[in-house]
Amino acid sequence: MSDSIFLVGDDGSLAEAAAVGYATEAELQKLLADHVHLLPGAQMNRDNPRRWLLIKREAGVPDHEGGGGWWSVDHLLVDQDAVPTFVEVKRATDTRSRREVVAQMLDYAANGSVFWTPEQLRTWFEGNDPASALERLVDWLDPAEGDPEDVAGAFWRAAAANLRDGRVRLVFVADEIPASLQRLVEFLNEQMPRVEVLAVEIRQYRAPGSVSGALVPRLVGQTARAQAGKQQAASAARRTERWTPGEVREVIARAGSEAASVAGRVCEWAEAQPHIRVTGGTGVSYPSVTLSADSGRDRSRWRGVLSLYGHIGDERPTLEIRLRQMCSTPPYHRAEEQARLIGGLREIGIPRLASDTTLGGTRPNIPLDQLTGGRASRLLALVDQWIADVRAHVAEPEPSDES
Repeated sequence: MSDSIFLVGDDGSLAEAAAVGYATEAELQKLLADHVHLLPGAQMNRDNPRRWLLIKREAGVPDHEGGGGWWSVDHLLVDQDAVPTFVEVKRATDTRSRREVVAQMLDYAANGSVFWTPEQLRTWFEGNDPASALERLVDWLDPAEGDPEDVAGAFWRAAAANLRDGRVRLVFVADEIPASLQRLVEFLNEQMPRVEVLAVEIRQYRAPGSVSGALVPRLVGQTARAQAGKQQAASAARRTERWTPGEVREVIARAGSEAASVAGRVCEWAEAQPHIRVTGGTGVSYPSVTLSADSGRDRSRWRGVLSLYGHIGDERPTLEIRLRQMCSTPPYHRAEEQARLIGGLREIGIPRLASDTTLGGTRPNIPLDQLTGGRASRLLALVDQWIADVRAHVAEPEPSDES
């Protein structure tokens, strides 16, 4: 049987289009980068087709904490469930597409899962235009509700949690998947419950004399046994109900009395503050609640100010300060007001903040044991002042609305 597809003309005639190779590996790489939907998301999950967002091409993978890119993965993608997806592209004529590239991809996953941070992923995606990237991410996610910054922050934290838990996807892309690679992919996919290992064949077909052609993606390596294992792992990894403040405090209490005391102070403040709304997260590894302030504005009324995180494991519980969003809300979009807020934070004497020279555009996570000795109360007083100032300036235009 010839390796061809047949195109039906308007008159019912058939035109045979034969398979043609790619001139270079770079051609196939660029094609996939420009059209990530060539990865057949519906073939991977027919009930909930995978959708893709390109984070970075040639994403550097370090081999130690704080290291540079020892390797680089061809494409780093993420799907709508924040599952990082490593994509390596090879032509069938490259014999490394059999064993060496599999070992290479496992290196990427092992080291990226340990050394990449949510800040790194977000920085790669945002590039030089964070505002446009935020809008693009939220449009792609299409959430039912929620402040855009909160939606984006939760998504990148989920991606980082998936990385840390080893819940990733490895995809080998080629113009032709050899049988030896297919067997390796199927074996790994069945034996690794958290890691999805797949191969995608993207054949190119062109009719004689035609300058255009057809691309036909085909998924390889997803056996029924592997699918059943992934579904069980995914269901176990998801929390169907949101965390409550009480549950988060119980998790934090395992880290010691100091952390528990600070968490209690924050939760009591949230209950007493008339303009604060508490929303629980759904992450399994990071039990959390986010504290959002009522800005009084018609658009994006609720602005995240603090998030309280417990940790399942050895990491210390933390309090995240949503400075990026706080400093973009009038009147704090002005340099003098930002300086006043950041100066007040530094005066509290929190070690984590003393070493950060770019606080205005960040979301620092403060270990709770750095907020003892009255520091938590001083921090909350600053947030009280921020809320009062913001609500007093509801008529002031947002920064993006100003000429």
